[in-house]
Amino acid sequence: MRKLITNIIVVLFALWFFQSGVKPPKETSADFQLNAFAHLPVKYGGRKKPIDTLARNFLTVLSDKQSLRMADRKRITATQWLLDNISGRPEAMDYKVFRIENLDVLSGLGLEERKRFRYSYRELLPNLGKIDAAVRSAHGKEDRQRDLYDKQVIKVANKIFFYQNMMASFEDPTAIPTEQLMATVQRYIRLENYSIPLVIPRTPGNPRWRPLMSALLASHPAMNAVIEGHDISVDPLALHLNAMLAAYRTGDVELFNSELMEYGALLQADTPSVFEKLSFEVFYNRLGAFMKSASLYLLVFVLSLFGWLFRKEGLVGAARTLMVCAFIPHTLAIIARVLLSGYPPVTNLYSSAIFIGWAAVAAGIVIELVFRKKAAGMGNLVGGIAGFTTLLIAHFLSGDGDTMEQMRAVLDTRFWLATHVITITLGYMGTFVSGTIAIFYIFAGLFTRRLDVETGENLYRMMYSTTCFALLLSFVGTVLGGLWADDSWGRFWGWDPKENGALMIVIWNAIMLHARYGRMVTPRGFALMAVGGNIVTAWSWFGVNQLSVGLHSYGFTESASFWLMVFCASQFAIILLGAVPLRWWRSKQ
Repeated sequence: MRKLITNIIVVLFALWFFQSGVKPPKETSADFQLNAFAHLPVKYGGRKKPIDTLARNFLTVLSDKQSLRMADRKRITATQWLLDNISGRPEAMDYKVFRIENLDVLSGLGLEERKRFRYSYRELLPNLGKIDAAVRSAHGKEDRQRDLYDKQVIKVANKIFFYQNMMASFEDPTAIPTEQLMATVQRYIRLENYSIPLVIPRTPGNPRWRPLMSALLASHPAMNAVIEGHDISVDPLALHLNAMLAAYRTGDVELFNSELMEYGALLQADTPSVFEKLSFEVFYNRLGAFMKSASLYLLVFVLSLFGWLFRKEGLVGAARTLMVCAFIPHTLAIIARVLLSGYPPVTNLYSSAIFIGWAAVAAGIVIELVFRKKAAGMGNLVGGIAGFTTLLIAHFLSGDGDTMEQMRAVLDTRFWLATHVITITLGYMGTFVSGTIAIFYIFAGLFTRRLDVETGENLYRMMYSTTCFALLLSFVGTVLGGLWADDSWGRFWGWDPKENGALMIVIWNAIMLHARYGRMVTPRGFALMAVGGNIVTAWSWFGVNQLSVGLHSYGFTESASFWLMVFCASQFAIILLGAVPLRWWRSKQ
């Protein structure tokens, strides 16, 4: 019966995971071939990617979503939304994609508060003057003097600026009147100083990627071959792409599809390597492995919690199978990111979150294997809650756009990324796993009778072993970081906030082990200290970036400050809760 249940779980998991949202909408010859358009190459943010990725990242920056829900509750894909905008369809201005949550900003712009807090560009258009004045006032202040309103106005203005630049890079210069052409060209040349999509790949006749408008300028009858040193020779790829957008704007399906086919054929003939990895990345985007795994990890946690509390081995076994099922695509998705980006698995805060979650789930599986007879279900609990939480954090960190962006020059060292960063991240994971087990220890002792002597000893042993693991890796990772610093900056240690945070993790884990060896703490005291390790590690992971000082301050996220404080406050509350007299612990009564 157990084998049958396991097989049923695996089959249902596979059907749900690989069928939900993976297949593109069905298209006939009478439809716009949006799926093929989504596979076209574009270069943005320092790397080549499919238009599908550009559209998803662009929409995420504006609305925190990767698809758009219309008024009739139908959803359109990010690719269709982008195509509607860059082709100039009038209805695109009415799509509600700009997320504005601050009520003071909404009031200042004369906008009503609504569900989901999303507004269209047409609604913002009459208020651009107000936004510009508010942003100028905010930029006239020092960072420390800016209040919440100033920060939110700047955030809204950045979204609008991003949107306008993106649309301007696809503007058709042939439709610009001759008397306005030079002013438009000068404005566009200034625009090229910013990061805009390069949609015309390099070919034997053109050695670099170019924006569409830059490649189309020569087609205007009033233009010469070169303007101010900018090569604007006519490119057949640009002509086909521009015709494609014009056909989509007018609703000409046949012309759009034929131009799309010719555009792809030209690319395949001139630079066939440009399509490498694009189809794989589109599949990776549509699979959405991380959020699906997060949902499964939450289910693993719930099943394991009930199974562990009520000693239901069937629930624990089902949760164990489900955790392994979620762990496999989680692993494959990380490998896919490595193949697509060309970097080791940890390069930024987003990738560190998904890697820490992956390592925590792996630790949960190991715990299940080692302590299966003595504390069955505890590994599921650790892996389930850690996997869900870290992938949820990664989801919120993805709001800044492409999570596989080009690395900074000082960080673009694959050897150190593969040694120091992975090692120190595994140290983070070990500390968090120990702290998570400690939280279960405290809650089980306070609120249930499940924490008997044998269970308490097993949990204590788990906390101790993971703390040893965390101390070893955090220490080695910190030393490797010093070697990288010496190689990059010419000094091994500089008391940078990030370096101090890494040292704090090493010291805290060492203090915990010394307290245990010296018999200065009981298992309960060790658990309280392990929860404190969560605070120390969270500070080293996120807190130092919020200071905006030091050579390691490269991952500032405004919303992270609030949630970091909430997390630290919750851990302090758990420590205080666990410190109440033992006579109040239900398991001790």
